[in-house]
Order: sequence, then structure tokens, then C-alpha cells
Amino acid sequence: MKINALLSAPLVLIVALFFWIPDASAINAVASIKDIQGQVDIERQHSKLAARNGLILYDKDTVATGDHSRATIVFRDGSIIRLFGNTRFMIEKSVEVKKGSRRFLHKIFLKLGSFWGKFSRKYQNTMIRTPTATAGVKGTIIAVTEQNGKMGISLTTGAVTINNDSETITLQPGQMLMGITQRGSISDKIQNLPYRLVFKSDRPEVIIPESGNEVEIFFTLQMVQKAKNLNASRTGPVYISHSFDNIRFEPGIHLNERGYARIKATVQPFQGRENLRETAEITALMDGETFIDVDAGQAILTLIHAGWKTKTLKIDVKSDSIE
Repeated sequence: MKINALLSAPLVLIVALFFWIPDASAINAVASIKDIQGQVDIERQHSKLAARNGLILYDKDTVATGDHSRATIVFRDGSIIRLFGNTRFMIEKSVEVKKGSRRFLHKIFLKLGSFWGKFSRKYQNTMIRTPTATAGVKGTIIAVTEQNGKMGISLTTGAVTINNDSETITLQPGQMLMGITQRGSISDKIQNLPYRLVFKSDRPEVIIPESGNEVEIFFTLQMVQKAKNLNASRTGPVYISHSFDNIRFEPGIHLNERGYARIKATVQPFQGRENLRETAEITALMDGETFIDVDAGQAILTLIHAGWKTKTLKIDVKSDSIE
């Protein structure tokens, strides 16, 4: 009897493994989390874990931020979401569509709170759902808030379509909507963004240094009233977003009482890459939920590898030969 029981145990285990199907959310790594400030938790199925930089996120994960906390979510296509304080944010689904050109589909749910988002232009479609309304995003820099049964959204670049139970509208760059309710008119709430964050570098091109060296570059930030094109005395923290690991900004960037800041970045060598000439798009945004009325600022840098040289072609007009 004991022998039969021992022999049957492996068989039971094999059958159990055969019929066990892993939860798709447990194997579909869709994003990671970084730049954490304060209390940030991940709610995964029936468990809760403290967030840490580099933690992988999956479908159905909820990210919850505490009071005055922050966290950045980076998706596989390069899209970025910056969560602000007292926010509950779920990744409902994020999949790569492999039919034709490579594209990503993101479905996210903002139950409460606010975030800033920068979504890749070419590779994604994003649907943002809140208890109040939904927003369809295509290649866009936006800010979104959901508080007390009302949704707000502002648009810096790209296109976004918002709909509730009563109306569907398309927001234009430089516009914002506040106080959207589940039912009722949306179009009568459209207004222009009153502020813009002007972000400029001291020079448009940077020679990437050779190994063991680094280059410093300085930027200026200024809050501006858009209608009058005047400097605005509005202070607050600033978050810098870009996709280059070798460009590093000093921490703790903050506009002073005149709405101004001068900041430094260091450019370090690229590893294992030659003949490099790339355009770096760097975005600066006000890092908090009270700044949904501020256009994000963008600076463009051309990065040139130290070994890159301009080639001149000489054409002989008589023989058409090229040297």
C-alpha cells in the first residue's frame, strides 16, 4: 500500500503541472519603475510590496503613491508616466502588436490622483480610463488628474480624444480641460494653458567625450505667462525626462521665487558605439499635481561622437568621378 502511494505521488504532480496554466500577468513584463520619492507601493493580485528602483511591473499591477510621493513608470516602447502624490494607477493591459509594423497598445486606469505622461510618437496607442471619462492618446505629452468625480487633462504636444457619456472632443496642443464630469458637456470647458515652462540649453551641439572624460552643459528654465509672454513668479520642483543614459542632470531641480533656474548636466561617453550623431530630445515638466496648467518645456541637443568627422565629397564635373 505504501509502495503504491509512493509510485502515485509523481503521477499526481505531473498531472497537476499539466493542468496548471500560469497567470498571464505573471509572465508579461510590461514596464519598470524608477525615480521613486516617498512611499510607493505595488499591489499585485492579493499582495502588496514596496516599490524599488528597477522593479518590473506586469499587467494588472496597481501603483499607489503616498502623500507628496513620486514615481516614474517606463514602458517597453519608451513611453513614460510620472505619478504624483496620492495616486492609484493600474496597468490594465500593455501588449506588443506584431502584425505589420511594431506597435504597442496600452490600457491604463487612473482611479484617483494625477500623472504626467510622454507617449512615443510612432509605436503606441494608449487608452486612459478614469471613473469619469476616457482619453485616447497618440504620440502625446499630457497631464491628467482625477479627483472628487471630476477629470482634468492638459496637452502639450500631439493629439488626444476625450469622451464621457455625453460628448466626444479632440483637444489641441496648448489646451486644457478641467472639471469634466461623467455626464454633461465637455467642449464648453476647453481653455488655453496659461503657463509654459521655457527650457533652453547654452549650446545646440555637444561633442561626446572619449572614455574617462565628461562634458558639462548648462540649461535655463523659466516659467512664462503665455498670453502676455512675461516671466511668471511661480516656484516648484522640476522633473527632467530623456532616454539617454549618458546625460545626467543634477538632482533636486527647483524653480526659485522668480520662476527661474539654471541647471547643469554632464555628458559622459557612450560605450561601444562609434560614428554617432544623434538628436536628444529632453523634456522638463513641473513635478506636481498642481501644475497641470503648465506646458512642458523641451530642449533639443545634437550629440556628436568624438570620432565623428564630416565627409566632403569632391565630384569631377568632366568625368563624374567622386573622390
